[in-house]
Amino acid sequence: MIDFHFHAPIREFLDYLGEYAEPAIKYFNAKVEIKGLKEVLDYYESLGIKRFVVLPIDSTTFLGRRIPNEVVKLDDRIVKFVSVDPLKQNAVDELKKLIKEIEPVGVKFHPQLQGFHPLDERALKLYDVIDNSGLLVVFHTGTSGIGAGVRSNIRLDYGRPIYFDEIAVRYQNMRIVLAHFGWPWTEEAIAIALHKPNVYLDLSGWAPKYIPHSIWNNAKRLSDKLLFGSDFPLIRPERWINEFSNISIDKEIKDKILKYNAEKLINNV
Repeated sequence: MIDFHFHAPIREFLDYLGEYAEPAIKYFNAKVEIKGLKEVLDYYESLGIKRFVVLPIDSTTFLGRRIPNEVVKLDDRIVKFVSVDPLKQNAVDELKKLIKEIEPVGVKFHPQLQGFHPLDERALKLYDVIDNSGLLVVFHTGTSGIGAGVRSNIRLDYGRPIYFDEIAVRYQNMRIVLAHFGWPWTEEAIAIALHKPNVYLDLSGWAPKYIPHSIWNNAKRLSDKLLFGSDFPLIRPERWINEFSNISIDKEIKDKILKYNAEKLINNV
C-alpha cells in the first residue's frame, strides 16, 4: 500500500499548525501521540504500507511558519514532495533549486493556508515550472479542518475544485491531485476528475464510512483516479484501512486505490 497523504514528523506538523493545532485535533476528534518518524513509519510498514507521500508546506508569508522540505530526506520510504510559498518574491528560483537538489516527484500547495488564490499569477509561474518538469502536484481542496472554529484570514473559497479545471487545461503535462475530493463541492471534483485526464482525487482526511456516497457510487468510473491517503496524524491509516474494507466496491478497484494508482503516478515521473 501507498499512503498518498501523510504529515510527519508529528512534532514539526503540530508546530506548523501553531494556534490551530488544538482546534484541529478537536475538529478531527484525533488522538495524536508525539512519536519519532522512524517509529511511526516502522509501525505502518508492519501493517502493509510500504511508501508514504510526506507533504511539507511553506506558509512563510501567510502564517509565518513552514514544515521544511528537508523532512522528505529523512527516510527512504518517503515519496519526496516539496513545497514553496507562491507569495515569496524568489519562489520560482527556489522551486527550481529544490527540484535540482531534492529531486522530488511532486509539489504540495495548500492555497488556504498559503493565502493565495489558485489562479494567482504568482502561482501560475510555479505551475509553469512543474508542468515543464513533468512533476505531480497535490492541492488541498474543499473545506479546511485547520482553522475551523477559530477567527482567521483563511478563505475556504481558495479550495473550490472548479479553479483546478482551468489549471488542468492550461498545464496538461502536470498531473493534479485534488486532496480531500473538494468537499463540500465533491460533485465538482468528481466531474473534473472524470473530464480531465490529468486530474486525480485523494481520499484523505475522511474516515471511509463518512466519505460521501457520490465517491463510492462513481468508484468504477473513477477506478484509475482515486488514491488512498490518510491525513496522518489527524486520521490514522489503520482506521482508514479497516473502514475501507467494509466499503462495497470491487476488490480490483480497492487494490487500485490502495496501491496501483499511486504507484503508476509516482513511477511515471
